Parts: sequence; C-alpha cells; structure tokens
Amino acid sequence: MGSEPRDLLIDALKSGDMSAVETLVERHPDLINAAGQWWASGLYTRQVAPELATFLVDRGADLSVHAAAGFGLTDRLERMLIADASLIDAKGCDGCTPLHFSRNIETADLLLRHGARIDARDEDHESTPAQWLIGDAPEVSRFLLDHGATPDIFMAAALGDRSLAERLIHANPASLTHRIGKDLEVPPLGYKGRGGTIYQWTLAFNSYPHQIALRKGHDALFDFLYTSSDTTTRLLVDCVLARRTEAEAIVARHPDIISSLPPADLELVARYCWETNTNYEAVKLMLDLGFPVAHPERSHGYSPLHNAAWAGSADLVDLLIERGHPVDLVDPTYNATPLGFAIYDCTVEKRHPEGEFGRVVRSLLQAGSPWDPKVYPTGDAQVDEVFKQRIDLG
Repeated sequence: MGSEPRDLLIDALKSGDMSAVETLVERHPDLINAAGQWWASGLYTRQVAPELATFLVDRGADLSVHAAAGFGLTDRLERMLIADASLIDAKGCDGCTPLHFSRNIETADLLLRHGARIDARDEDHESTPAQWLIGDAPEVSRFLLDHGATPDIFMAAALGDRSLAERLIHANPASLTHRIGKDLEVPPLGYKGRGGTIYQWTLAFNSYPHQIALRKGHDALFDFLYTSSDTTTRLLVDCVLARRTEAEAIVARHPDIISSLPPADLELVARYCWETNTNYEAVKLMLDLGFPVAHPERSHGYSPLHNAAWAGSADLVDLLIERGHPVDLVDPTYNATPLGFAIYDCTVEKRHPEGEFGRVVRSLLQAGSPWDPKVYPTGDAQVDEVFKQRIDLG
C-alpha cells in the first residue's frame, strides 16, 4: 500500500471507506482530479462503490462514459449519450466500449437501447462484453445472452446452463476440447503480441470448461461435460484436476495416449507450474503418467522449472529436479536460467512474498545450476544466506 495521498485515495475507494475518502479530499482537494483520471478508462470501476464515485463527481471529479457505465450511474450516462451519441463506441481501457464495463443489468439495458454493439470486441483481448463480465457480473452476461450475445462453452459452464451447453456441443463437439489460453478460440497471453482472452482473468487461466463448472459449483454440469468428452479430453481434465484414479485408469486402457498428445497439451506441466495455476499434485500426476518434464509453454518459452522457480514453489522445484529437469536451460526472451528467474522475482518483482526462495536457490545450486558470485548480495536475506554459505565453502 502506498503512502502518497493519491495511493491512499485509491486504497480507500477500493475498500469502500467513505470516511477516509472524505478526509483525504478535504486535506488534498487536488485529489478530485486524480480520482477522475484513475477511473477514466473504466478498468477499476467495478471495485468502487457507486456512492463513493457520486461523492467525488459531485465535487468536480471528471466522469468518463466508461466510468459512468462501470459505476452504474445511469442518469448521468444517459445524459452523456444524448449529448454525444458517438460515445456509445468510445474506446476505454484496452479499447473496450462502455458496454464492457456495465455495472448491472440496468446499465447494460440502457447502453443497448442507445445502440451499443452487443458483441463488440476489445482491442487487447478480442473479447466481448459478455466475456468481460462473466466473472463478477454473471447476471449481466446472462442478460446479454438473452438479448443476442454470442455464447460459448465457457459461458455455459460458468452459468451452469446445461441446455446452452448441450446446444453448443451439438453444434460443435470440439468445444469441449477448448482450454483457456490453448488455441485461437481462447488465445493465450502473447498471441498477436496481445493479452490473450479476457477469460484468463474473468474465469481462470489454462482451464477447461469442465473446471469452470466445478469452480462455480455446478457439479452436475461438470459430470455432463466430462461424460460428453472424448477420451483425451477426459484424461487432460483429470490431470489438471489431479484426479489420479481416473487418469491412471485411462492410461491403463490406452497406453499410447501420452505419447500421442500434441505439443499444446504437453505444455500443461509448465502451465501448472506457473503462478496462475501452481498445482503440485497435478504436475506430479502428469509426470507420473509420462509427460516430458521440461516441455516449455508456447507463450513465452518458459520451462516448468523456470515457472516453479519464479513462484518460489520449492516443492515443485524439488520434484522437477528429482525427475531430471535440466537446471541450466535459458529462456528465449531474457536468456536467464531458473535460478535467474527465482532471484529476479524475489528481489525485483516480489510477486510471491510467500515463496520459499532460499530453499529454491539451494536446490538449484545443489543440482548444478550455473551461478555468478557477483550476484551476491542480492538483498534477499534467505537467498543471500545460501550464497554466503557457497562462497564461504568455495
């Protein structure tokens, strides 16, 4: 949490602390403008209570059409659209339209009545308003579907809508093989140099519709999706869910199934070592079944060990080393080893304060990872203790 007034205001807006907002604005009147600039793109508006936004707007904060939609301030939003009809297609964050940020059904209905394109695609994720809203406003996504938005199997899974799922599967049985971030239907980070499908953030990274159904509590729909899937998809779903009994039974009946998997499926080991999906049991199961230990993911070329080291996942690092993962691989973007990834995250990015980086570094060094004594001291106490011991012994 930052200590600057602007940072404190943003924290107060996100936490819904009206008293703190009032105090900060009273002490720092210029923060009114800062608030309007912060929320102008629409990106953070769903985190802010409408009454807090109204409080600041009434005191002069700028209100963009995207922010008005995100706050659900329909009276003000309608006045904007009446004054300038072109705002219905104005570009906000990632080139989104106001409809992408609709706070509620009332807001979405107003925007549709003013000509909003129901399947408008943003410019970074190439995703529709219904896809943007499915995570924290599923009722709005349902409303948009009822008014003609294009559905997909992930929406059906998130909504628990078996009837919709049946229609989609009947029209395209291959929809059950789709995985968020796997293919052009739901592309990964880096595809066309962009951010990949918004489903990575609104639903879950690297997940099948089956997983989304379970995550949303639709167990019966999961069973339907699973029994409707082909053998390979069932196996992969079992793997990422660490359903060992089911996965081993499939491999026993189809002993060549792992060797026949395409590269995009073999990268599941790397993806389930990455910070968005770190899952020791899933990775162990896949390795036990015969997945190659060092197969990289396509988006960035990172190996499983790079990803596990980055997250400070010591158990995964040890598992991968035990299974023969090379420790001297360098990634194609930064030309760094897994050791370099671990050091950079714990000293610069600091995205994983819970990470066991001292243990990770020790395991990598013991396994023969190349290292340069000049990196010592790194500034991380646990890592530096490991390096100091190596230097003292050397």
